[in-house]
Amino acid sequence: MTGDELELFDLLKKEKMTGAEEQKVKLAAKTLLHRLREEQPKVLVQDWFKDTQTQFRVRDAVEQVLHKQLPDSYNRVLFKKKCDAVFETMLNYAAQGQKWAA
Repeated sequence: MTGDELELFDLLKKEKMTGAEEQKVKLAAKTLLHRLREEQPKVLVQDWFKDTQTQFRVRDAVEQVLHKQLPDSYNRVLFKKKCDAVFETMLNYAAQGQKWAA
């Protein structure tokens, strides 16, 4: 895994996971990065973090990918918590001109 994938994995993992769940979470991190950076339509556009509409598009993309990829054992509350953690981390980095700023 790349450094960014590992960072997302750390945000997405839960305390007790089976080996299969761990693999799904790793795939979720990898898929999410691919969706945000490489797929069309582009999600991480220039200065996405400065506009609420583009922030919404990024959050929506995060939720869509994670909804498809995370294990079924992630209940609604845990899913929301993980989506929020990923989005807030991305937003903080982008606002500082670091990763995921586009």
